[in-house]
Amino acid sequence: MSLFSKFCLTVFEILNELYIGVGAGFVGMVVLIQHGYKTNQLLRTLSLATISLGSLIYVFQSSKEMGHPSLKKIIFISGCDSGLGFSLAIHAAKIGFTVVAGFLSLESSGAKEIKAFHKNITQIELDITNSDSIFVAVETINRYLNTNPAYGNVNKLNLLTLIFMFLEFYALVNNAGVMVFGEFEWQTEKQIHQQVHVNLIGTMSLSKAFLPLLRKYHGRLINITSHCSFACLPGLAVYGATKAAIKAFTDGLRTELSKYNVKVIMFTPGSFFTQCNIMAKHAEHVHEMHKAFTREQRLFYDDYFQRYHSYLLGINPPKIPSPIQNPILYKKFEDALLLKTPDAAYKVEPVRYAFYHWLFKLSPTTSIRDYFIGKFMSMPEYNIKQIW
Repeated sequence: MSLFSKFCLTVFEILNELYIGVGAGFVGMVVLIQHGYKTNQLLRTLSLATISLGSLIYVFQSSKEMGHPSLKKIIFISGCDSGLGFSLAIHAAKIGFTVVAGFLSLESSGAKEIKAFHKNITQIELDITNSDSIFVAVETINRYLNTNPAYGNVNKLNLLTLIFMFLEFYALVNNAGVMVFGEFEWQTEKQIHQQVHVNLIGTMSLSKAFLPLLRKYHGRLINITSHCSFACLPGLAVYGATKAAIKAFTDGLRTELSKYNVKVIMFTPGSFFTQCNIMAKHAEHVHEMHKAFTREQRLFYDDYFQRYHSYLLGINPPKIPSPIQNPILYKKFEDALLLKTPDAAYKVEPVRYAFYHWLFKLSPTTSIRDYFIGKFMSMPEYNIKQIW
């Protein structure tokens, strides 16, 4: 073997061992050291293991490096009338971001609450199923970004104006969504279409409208999903389908937009039924369902339909929105916003959710999985009866 061939072989072996050490982590380094001991090349292997360890520490620290909130960074959050959007808007403004919050109605209790007590949050009315409304939202952000006071005597500009001299569009948080709770056959065509149009098509439309700004400023897109996207639950078949679609949409966008340095993140919060208004219109939804029933459906479902919805009507949403009390939720949201290398997905879940979803995954058969889902839901049971 020539000298050049030996040199190339040695370089290849070193690179191969480095690849094993870094790629396989601690286990790979142990294997390298053991190999070096057996082949009487312990010094070289220890050197390579040290380089591998240093590389791993660097990669780990880099992935956990945090950015800093700033009034120069604009965050747009949809669906801020109550619950999660309301809470995230207040928290993002509190830690130092410039927040523009979208409300379905500026007359909602959430909009009035923020207007009264959080004057640093800019409010706009937003219906994500309406293209004109989305256009206004994007133009609102553009007006901020196009504010350019860098003319005349800068010393005469006030502090607030100086802050807005170098604004950037930092993040879009797709939070707006609706949920109709009820079995699929019960739901009207209007209720089904509304959930699909708001949760899926509306989210896609808003994302598409903001993508030029996200590309320009290398921002991040955070899509709020649901645990229903991992395990669709009875009574939430339509809602779960839309959230599963958002999960797939997020996965596709993440790889699609990474080459433009746009980070796409999936954020799955826990259950906050009692701290948001997502169930506020349930009584109205029930009335619409029952009104659309055929005579056969009314006879067939009868008592079960009433017991089912009486149980759900016991979930009373707050009359005046207030921030969700969950430190873990805000910590993970900050990670999604601020980590230089954020995870692809963040999940917040109570112990009960985590336990049952673990059981769902480990269930050896579909029937066992469905049994656990039934226990998790704990809904009123249907009593089989013959009506013919």
